[in-house]
Amino acid sequence: MLLASGIESVKKNASEAEIADTTIVWREKKTLPQITGFKTKKILAVGVLVAVIAVSVALFAYMSSFGTVPGQVVTQGQTSTSSSFSVGTTYQTHSTSTSAVASSVQKLKWISSSSNVVSWKDASNYIGQSKTVEGTIVYTYASSGAVFLDFHYPYQGYFYAVIFTSDTGRFPFSPASFYLNKEVRVTGPIQLYKGSPEIIVHSPSQIEVAYMGFNYP
Repeated sequence: MLLASGIESVKKNASEAEIADTTIVWREKKTLPQITGFKTKKILAVGVLVAVIAVSVALFAYMSSFGTVPGQVVTQGQTSTSSSFSVGTTYQTHSTSTSAVASSVQKLKWISSSSNVVSWKDASNYIGQSKTVEGTIVYTYASSGAVFLDFHYPYQGYFYAVIFTSDTGRFPFSPASFYLNKEVRVTGPIQLYKGSPEIIVHSPSQIEVAYMGFNYP
């Protein structure tokens, strides 16, 4: 009887131990997937972070290849370009037109110096002096002996330039037609003839045309 009771006690203890072992194994099996899942999520998060950094570096290198980096402002001449970039926004470039630069370049009105220039209205004050007389030719007249370039009509008492027929061959165009209504500068000695100041012109180099200089036909 005592022996049977001992055997029963041993069986009971063995059964409890087996149950305990089974419980431990089951808890380990249940916990293992949880640990494994946590590690997997952590690895994925690190991978995504590395990918984002790699894309940012590649984008920065691409932008730098065009000479522009985030936040840089590039100015050349009259043209300015501003650039900006941030994660989740669109890269944009704003440029001003360069047409203002081209339009700012204009021809000089006069090539000759202005230090010796007088108005055609004041020419009579410089009789006997070599001056550059400035004004607009409003009337021309070609006679058999000369071509007259008048700065006032009628010409009597006012300044005019005269080209005698002995010198008209030096002009590869008709002076009476070409100079009419043009603003000019006539250079030479001013003399008085029958109450009117005049300059005798011997060659085209004595007459400068506004915005054309001496480079005309």
